[in-house]
Amino acid sequence: MAKVKDRLIFETKKMEAFEQRKANKEHKLRAREAHAHRIAEKSKAKKDNLKAVNEWAKNAAASRPSGGMVRDDDDFYLDKLNDGNRKRKGWQDKDGSLQFGPNRKRIAADKKYGFGGKKGRFKQTDRKSLDDMSGYNARMGGTGGQKMRPGAGNNRKGKRARDAQRSRS
Repeated sequence: MAKVKDRLIFETKKMEAFEQRKANKEHKLRAREAHAHRIAEKSKAKKDNLKAVNEWAKNAAASRPSGGMVRDDDDFYLDKLNDGNRKRKGWQDKDGSLQFGPNRKRIAADKKYGFGGKKGRFKQTDRKSLDDMSGYNARMGGTGGQKMRPGAGNNRKGKRARDAQRSRS
């Protein structure tokens, strides 16, 4: 009876593994298709944007009395053209309106604990610290602290000497 039960368990596990492999293969295929679709959409948007810029350039050159020369205020019109194509990332508020900037939790945490500030720039050389000569001592040369001479500072005896002294007393 135990052999039959083991055989049934083995068969069910085998079938489950097969189904899992089949699902994974299907998922991989769908992910590949979605990725290809995203790339196609991206290239289409890029192509449309370039087409709009070229069209704008032709229209601007044709309507310009200066014979199609580039002017300083062209960037303003180009930015205006690109604003329609640009998507801004934001988050939805509780009432459904689109918000930009930090979310409510971030604002509350900054208010409670204060903004964390810049991280990891503790020892960055800048012009002010480079020109500061207050810590320089001509006698020491380039070293900032004391010069260590051999035998100076630490007067602790070696291990053998300490053991010998302990055994004498």
